Amino acid sequence: MRISVINQKGGVGKSTTTANLAVVLASDFKKRVLVIDWDGQANVSAFLGLSPSPAWSNTNLILDPSSGFHPERDVLVPGLDVVPGASDFALVERQLLGDLLSGPRRLRRAIEPVYNQYDVILTDCGPTLGMLAINAVAACPDILVPIELAHAALLGAMTLQKFLADAQSSLEPAIRTMGVLPTFHDDREKTPREILGDLVKLFGPTLFKTAIHSAANVRDAGGQGRPVVLTEPHSRGAEEYRALAKEVLTRG
Repeated sequence: MRISVINQKGGVGKSTTTANLAVVLASDFKKRVLVIDWDGQANVSAFLGLSPSPAWSNTNLILDPSSGFHPERDVLVPGLDVVPGASDFALVERQLLGDLLSGPRRLRRAIEPVYNQYDVILTDCGPTLGMLAINAVAACPDILVPIELAHAALLGAMTLQKFLADAQSSLEPAIRTMGVLPTFHDDREKTPREILGDLVKLFGPTLFKTAIHSAANVRDAGGQGRPVVLTEPHSRGAEEYRALAKEVLTRG
């Protein structure tokens, strides 16, 4: 499976989802997993405890292919490799925009040689639907969409659906929405319950059965450089990410 975790809205739980899902797939399900930090903020790298100044990074992957493929190996758990983010990642988007012919497939070309080394590749995307997002979905066409259960979520979801439909028709026919993940759920509040009902109507069976609830320990774990599935493995949030991993494997 090659999965893009994508939503053009920031703060919906993309990096948190990527980090926890990757750790669970590697540790609990013994999958060989590659995470690609594809965001200039490098949040998923930080959530996995990696240095903000890696020796080899996502920038090298695209701009210096002759450097080889040197991800961080066995990050936090055996079987989890990471292409970490770097502070100069903005250079990548500028070069891709200047290469309109092959630019949309640069990430795909860079990681195709290692496809067979991994059971699951997860690309953590930034809050944009520009050239970086186009590269991500071309390379990893199984789409996982975290959506915060808040107002304006549906409008953003429809914008993303149009982007994916356009990319599927013009770039990569294999693009499909693997699943939509409700995040920041709160059973006690009216708005999240209403938005969840709307998502059920809009996405039907594409909506994951698992919803990630709001929890301070899930947020705080990211700042510690260890996902909640490791810091508090028996917590509600950890169990929800394990349930999500099972659904992802079923849909793969």
